[in-house]
Amino acid sequence: MKLTDDFENDNNIKSGVSLGGMIAGIVAFMMVLAVVVFIANKPKAPGSSPLADNGNQPLEENAVSVNDAADDEYPIGESTLVSDDLDFWNMYKEDVELDKSLDHTAERYAENLKEMEEDEKEEDMSQNGTKTEVIYPDGTSQWVMINAYIAKNDYDYTGLVYEEPYMRYYADGKKISKQGIKVDDSYGTINFSQVEDDGVDYCIIRLGKRGYSTGTVTMDENCLTYMKDAKEAGLGIGVSFYSQAINEAEAVEEANLVVQVLQQAEIRPDYPVVFDLELVNNDTSRTENLTKNQLTAITKAFCNTISQNGYTPAVYGNKYWLLRKLDLTQLSGYNIWLSKEGDVPDYPYEFAMWEYKQDAKIDGIAGNVSLSISFIDYEMR
Repeated sequence: MKLTDDFENDNNIKSGVSLGGMIAGIVAFMMVLAVVVFIANKPKAPGSSPLADNGNQPLEENAVSVNDAADDEYPIGESTLVSDDLDFWNMYKEDVELDKSLDHTAERYAENLKEMEEDEKEEDMSQNGTKTEVIYPDGTSQWVMINAYIAKNDYDYTGLVYEEPYMRYYADGKKISKQGIKVDDSYGTINFSQVEDDGVDYCIIRLGKRGYSTGTVTMDENCLTYMKDAKEAGLGIGVSFYSQAINEAEAVEEANLVVQVLQQAEIRPDYPVVFDLELVNNDTSRTENLTKNQLTAITKAFCNTISQNGYTPAVYGNKYWLLRKLDLTQLSGYNIWLSKEGDVPDYPYEFAMWEYKQDAKIDGIAGNVSLSISFIDYEMR
């Protein structure tokens, strides 16, 4: 028995088995490793959780990016971007153009805001109806306070209806106004019957005037004929005097002259005796430097004299004259004949008559004539 040989053969057998097992193990390990690598690099299915395949990886490696959706849309190797898309200079140029557009928009907004503020300011000039706008002879304007102690008119101007060439005033569906005209010597012969047929109700006839330069008083040559013919045609009549008095004494003189003519003609006017003291346009006049107090005192002197003789006085004037040249707080007892062309008068205080048009054409009169509306039917008084 060879113990040595037996031992060597046993070792050879054991060595051979161990080497084969080792080779088989290595091959198996390589196969498993290949499978793991394959699985690890396999693309994930849309919507799959990143934690499903990498559960053993650190948490920070499994964090989800807010750009995952963008990454899915353009996976690596499939991007459609070209070099022009990365032209940062063009991107900057577009931003500049956008900024310019934004600047232009901001500029337009600022302009619109300014216009709105100006409109609001214009609308607000009346200060909730406490002021009224006065247009001066030179075309400038001023907003003046409305005196709370002077009676305001309460006319509802929605009742004004213009029926060419006349303005009429309706209340409760009934016409309550009277249509009138104003005439003087310059009209020559007037057919008052045709005037009445054309829709006129009354006529204000000028009796005389004072020269604005010399101060000379003259009577209108046709005034008596006009009064007589107008009465016979069925028209109501009123009279006026164009004044350029520079003191109270001259105003009383003018009023007394009117009373004298009316008494001699034995005609009692239905409508007021009107005091017409106004500005002289395009020339100097003897009254142009008189103060408001002086003009108010002159007006009162004429109206008081007319009233003392039993007639109804009235004061004629436009909005500027009445609000800026006279103190209406001292003339509250007298009717106002407002001269204001337009569709709606913007005079805040009480007025009885309104001259709204100065160049009308009517039957019976050659040339243009001024039209007035009376809110009072003086013939019914």
